Amino acid sequence: MKNIHSADELFSVLNKMNKDNSVSQFLIPGKGKFTLVYQEVENPIDEEIESDQELKNLIHESLAAYERGEYQTTSELLASLSKEKF
Repeated sequence: MKNIHSADELFSVLNKMNKDNSVSQFLIPGKGKFTLVYQEVENPIDEEIESDQELKNLIHESLAAYERGEYQTTSELLASLSKEKF
């Protein structure tokens, strides 16, 4: 059983999990023992996109704008917001 001491170690465990490596047991000191079970989910967003033409168009338009460089980073967005706008 692996001891987890940081979020990075936990994310490392999560990143290694897949359909073939679907169960991980670890100990977080001070918290206890954990058993994590990976359950693969089909891409439900794909089904929703296919069933909603307006959503499909919106996503395609957004991807095209991103590819053209027409986007704003989160930092830029937050910097552009002012208290006066709320």
